[in-house]
This record gives sequence, C-alpha cells and structure tokens, in this order.
Amino acid sequence: MTLEEFKYLIPEESNDATRMDASLMRTIEGHLRRTFNAHEYQELLLPTFEYADLLSGFGTNEETMFQFINHEGKRITLRTDFTVPIARIYSNAHTDEVRRYSYFGKVYRTQARHKGRSSELFQGGIELFGLPGREGDQECLSLIEETMQNIGLSDLKLELGSAKFYKRLMALVMDRSLTDILKKKKSSDMKHLVEAHDFDEDLNKLLLILPSAFGDIKCLREVKEIVKDEELLEAIEEMESLYEFSKHKENIIFDLCMVPERSYYTGIMMKGFSYYSAHPILQGGRYDHLFDHFYKNVPSIGFSYHLNNVLDAIGKENEAND
Repeated sequence: MTLEEFKYLIPEESNDATRMDASLMRTIEGHLRRTFNAHEYQELLLPTFEYADLLSGFGTNEETMFQFINHEGKRITLRTDFTVPIARIYSNAHTDEVRRYSYFGKVYRTQARHKGRSSELFQGGIELFGLPGREGDQECLSLIEETMQNIGLSDLKLELGSAKFYKRLMALVMDRSLTDILKKKKSSDMKHLVEAHDFDEDLNKLLLILPSAFGDIKCLREVKEIVKDEELLEAIEEMESLYEFSKHKENIIFDLCMVPERSYYTGIMMKGFSYYSAHPILQGGRYDHLFDHFYKNVPSIGFSYHLNNVLDAIGKENEAND
C-alpha cells in the first residue's frame, strides 16, 4: 500500500473511534461523573503506559497487550485496564481507610481479527477499596442501578454471577474442560463430563442442571434447593441477598455458569446488558485478593461501563424506535 493510500485510512484497531458520537459520549460521561461525584468517588487520571510484567503478574493475558521495549530495555504496554493502576495508587497511599475512586478514559486490548470489535475501548467506572462483604456489594449495586437509569437505554438487564461459586465448582470437579462447558452452556458436553467421572450424586445433579441455570430469582432458588456444599451455598446466598437489596429486582437475572474474565475476581460478578448490544455494556465484580500482590489485605469491588458498547446500543435502539 502506498503513502497516498494511507492518507485516507486508519488502522482497523481504531475504526470505532471515528464513528462514535463524541457529543453523546460526553453527555453520558457527564451523567456518570455527576453520580460518582455525588457519592464522593474521587476521579483519577491514570498513565497510558504500564510495565507489561506488572499486568501479566495480575493475570492479564499478554496476547491482549500492545507491547514495545523502552529505552531501559523493559517491556511496556498500553493500559489494558484501570483496576491494577488504581490499586497501586491505594497501596502507595499506605492507608487502610475506605477509599472511593472513579475514572474515565481508554484501555487498549488486541482483538481477534474479523470480530467487529475495536482495540481502542472507552470506559468509565469506579473502584471501592476497603469496604468488605455485603456492605461493599450493596453500595456497588446501588451505583449501578442509579447510573443505568441515566445512560439513555431502556429495558436494561443486570446479570449476576459468582466467582466464588465458579472456583469452588472447579475445585470439586478438578477438570479444566468444565470452564469451556460453562461458557458454552452445552448440556451434552456436561453430560459427557459427568459420565467420565465418579462424582457423588449431589454434584452430578448440580452439574447436569447448570447449563440451564440461567434466569430470574426462581431459577436461582431452584438450584439452591439441590446444593449441599457449604461454599457453593454461601455463594448462592450472597447473590440472593444482593437481589433482596435491589431497588430494581425486575431487571436482575442470574447466570450460575458465569466464568470470571479476570483471575482476581473472588465473589459477586456483574454484567449489564442491552437488547441492542451483542456485548456487555457494563462489567465488574468483587476481587478481595488483588492486593495480595501488594502484600495488603484490602476488600475491593468495582465496575466499568464500556462506552463503545453503550453508544452502539443507543444508536440501534434509536433506529428501532424511528
């Protein structure tokens, strides 16, 4: 390709950025920022560049990083998320106090080709450090439900899962193929897994029902009735308790097959969905062991809006309503 041809093109990794409605995105950011500020979340500006070894140490897949070598010979990457850099700020503050942080900006992650997804992702979200258990989960849920009312989309659903449930299930089954089966929710593959192992009757019954364990509170409670393991039951009860706290119960659904996208998730996981988006508009969860890397014990939870997906969904919803 000649220089003359390059003059009129942009890399496919950035194709979303030119199509986005900047005015609408700033309006949505304004709604989010006012809500975060009202709840005393301090907005931070984070560096664009990070050490690749730092992020890989927190479980970030190196294949998703845009990497280069700096003048010191160290591997540098464009920022892949906000959670780890903000955790570093808290750790360097040498405090055990509850801290609330918010952020807006881009993260950069390589995507599989021909998936129709940009590698330049706009996000806005919060991190809540030092507030453990249900109190922290409830504050996070309240912020999600409040902001979901103000981003310009109707009929949003909030999907709850549990990293605690997933990790305990993996410990009981001890077969890595379970992760893929849960992601795909394939009943036939789950049946083959059960047949290939000598699990007890209670675990067999639970595994066979999991691919269809997706839906409202009734679905969650039906699974709860057959669970005997204390850790699995505790995870279900955490989700049930959060549902009872919710002010918008009609918008909550449960997915007991939800697999953590980040290895550091430890408890409640949340995904927000619009009918007009194939991808989540919001993701988050509890990650109480993230600070182990900083030799601290800090209960933590947070979430982020994927503003690319929000804008895309608003455009499609507007078209459908025209």
